[in-house]
Amino acid sequence: MARAPHAGAGARPGALPGPGALAPGALPGPRALPGPGALAPGALPGPGAPANRDPDPGGLESLLGPQRLISLRTLLLARAIDWASGLAPGGVHVAYEPFDAGAAMRDLVGPDVNLFPQNGAGLAGKLANASVLAVAGGDGPLLIAWPELMHWRPEHAEAALTDLGDGYELSVGPVFDGGFYLLAQAHPLPALFGLPDAIWRSPDSLTLVLGAAHAAGVEGGMLRAERGLRSPGDVRAALADPLLDPELRALLDYGR
Repeated sequence: MARAPHAGAGARPGALPGPGALAPGALPGPRALPGPGALAPGALPGPGAPANRDPDPGGLESLLGPQRLISLRTLLLARAIDWASGLAPGGVHVAYEPFDAGAAMRDLVGPDVNLFPQNGAGLAGKLANASVLAVAGGDGPLLIAWPELMHWRPEHAEAALTDLGDGYELSVGPVFDGGFYLLAQAHPLPALFGLPDAIWRSPDSLTLVLGAAHAAGVEGGMLRAERGLRSPGDVRAALADPLLDPELRALLDYGR
């Protein structure tokens, strides 16, 4: 059974109970993982994409060009890491690919982020492996973030942690056109990681993932849907927003 969506990022600051509102000891400290699937092939210097992958699945490289796309993904990852570091200082993990991109990633994310290569069969396998590695040695909830949002706000974490504090084992933040920007787990959930890869980006991903969770006896909460930055349509919508920040506008304005 799914809980109705939170007001999430659209709420007034402080309108949602934050992590500090949880009773002492109600949940161990969160760990944050901006990661699995976050860096598409070619997003950072390193070997090319495997031959069986679409090198430009969302059409952004064709629109922006490869160098501008690298700069965009680097900026989005940096913003996700800043958000996660405020939530879980010392508990931020980044899963990366390709396997030998570790040195480039370390230069990008700095010394205070835990790094490990993505491993596992498909996206579901990578999620499962990353979840196990991120919680190793700890027992806190895990927030898995796909760094595709233009802006991360405290309310994203507050709403997810409120769901977990209320007894839900899962809380998901959907992206408008399918997929997720955030997945919060009270503990690893094997039922989710057995789902086919196509489900995670499907327009019906929210219904399918929450349905699979419910079938496994897991109740889930739902956060407010957000727009990611992964397609030409997302870029056009962002450029039409008069409040778009100058740093992003400079990267997205492909007419320059």
